[in-house]
Amino acid sequence: MQRIRAQRLHRDAGIAIGPILFVVAILGILAAAIAAGSGSFTGSSNTEAARTKAAALIQIGQNLKVGADRLSGLGYDADTINIDPTSTTLDNDLFSPSGGGVGAPSITMANTPATDVWHYTHLSVTNMGTTATELGAFLRVALPVCDQINARANAITGTAAGTAGLAADVGDLASNPSGASSWPALLAGMPTGCFKATGISTGYWYYQIMAVR
Repeated sequence: MQRIRAQRLHRDAGIAIGPILFVVAILGILAAAIAAGSGSFTGSSNTEAARTKAAALIQIGQNLKVGADRLSGLGYDADTINIDPTSTTLDNDLFSPSGGGVGAPSITMANTPATDVWHYTHLSVTNMGTTATELGAFLRVALPVCDQINARANAITGTAAGTAGLAADVGDLASNPSGASSWPALLAGMPTGCFKATGISTGYWYYQIMAVR
């Protein structure tokens, strides 16, 4: 009977598995790095979008103030400036070519563009003018945009979500009332900014004071 001789494996047998495992490990590391990088990119892009919206809103507010200043130069004051955005023909209309000469601002930077609109109202601002009410423009915005507005306009780094000095009950802005029950402490005397409204007007509101009395 012929004996079957066992064959020994070559010394280099199985070595190929090492490089394969190494490549698999490198691919895993790259996949993790790409996932982490995409997450940081998303966060960065969201912050940049908030900054862009904040800058646009501040510019819109300045344009509105220029229109109110023009009407003040024509002899109208905060009480006689017509802030109705549907009225665009009278000499005291903010949005009339012969009046304030500005166009109605876009609502694309609002928190919910489908439902939020600009509000124009009279209310009292702490450390601004006399005890009479000022003329302001307001738009509800998202929290990140609110924080960027305050950082750019007033060098306020605290978030409106948790800073007590940026929260106040300013009445029913949505119904355009005259007057307010309080004003955010950190925004006293500030012509533009953003605050957290409590009570009826819950949300984060960008504002621009257009005329002071």
